[in-house]
Amino acid sequence: MRTYKNFVAGILGGLLIVFTLQSAYAEHPRVILVTGFEPFGGDSTNSSWEAVRNFDGKHFNNATVVVAQLPVVWGKAAEKLHELTKTHKPVAVISFGQAGEGPVLLETTAHNVRENIQDNKKMLPQTLQVYSHATPALKTMLPLPEIEARLRAEGIPVRLSQDAGTYLCNDIFYTLMYDPGTNDTKEIPRGFVHVPPLNANVRTKVGDTVIFDKILLQKTAELIIQTVADTLSQNQ
Repeated sequence: MRTYKNFVAGILGGLLIVFTLQSAYAEHPRVILVTGFEPFGGDSTNSSWEAVRNFDGKHFNNATVVVAQLPVVWGKAAEKLHELTKTHKPVAVISFGQAGEGPVLLETTAHNVRENIQDNKKMLPQTLQVYSHATPALKTMLPLPEIEARLRAEGIPVRLSQDAGTYLCNDIFYTLMYDPGTNDTKEIPRGFVHVPPLNANVRTKVGDTVIFDKILLQKTAELIIQTVADTLSQNQ
């Protein structure tokens, strides 16, 4: 009888653990935070936002994506990023920005530098460093080799880049690596990716031309998010 009771107690205990874990996940879901930028420079669209906007609430493995648009405004973009990381406590952050016509750029290095370029509010940066007295450069924590291989396998033009520019893209990249908003966020995969403008014609290494319409932009973002989600699952 005692053996039977122990058996039943074991089953009930296991169910309680599963229920507790499910409840905890429901209350505190694993979030992959994905950001894009609003249009700038008089454009009506920003390809980084077109790439990610439809993934809000989507599930990748056991993580849920939260998508947010960042303003192209000095200081305000970093404030919005900090609000997002504190609110959602993400397990990974992938920020996207728009570059010129060319392949997808997987940014390897954030630089502690700004240039005197007006933002969407016609304002200039208050300083020419993202953070004063901080290190000149910081490396990404995204799994770039895996992302690059996955995009190449799908025929998407891609390369590594060591320079994310001196505008808001690099600004948010450096902020993400140096001061992402919470101490926990400093330990998670995070980084920055540049995508071409909407409807850009980009040549592949084999000489073909691909058009980065909304479908291809979204496919690119989806593959990147999935690769990061797979990495998270492998490291659990």
